[in-house]
Amino acid sequence: MNYLNEVKEIVAGILQIPVEQLDVKANMNDVENWDSLRNLVILSTLEEHFEIQFPDDDIFDLTNVQALADEIEKLK
Repeated sequence: MNYLNEVKEIVAGILQIPVEQLDVKANMNDVENWDSLRNLVILSTLEEHFEIQFPDDDIFDLTNVQALADEIEKLK
């Protein structure tokens, strides 16, 4: 199953930006409003939404929408 679009919508909602403006491969440092605090909100929201838990070792690598979607796919 491809989770990319769903993850993109959730992340855009948290960042309060239009979905169309969110490049799935852009690093969080390149996206307006995406700081470390919002990244924690994104991670916890995705964990709750998809009923998963990101491994602690991988959290620092999950800094773009594509990486988040790929990790969710691995965990599901």
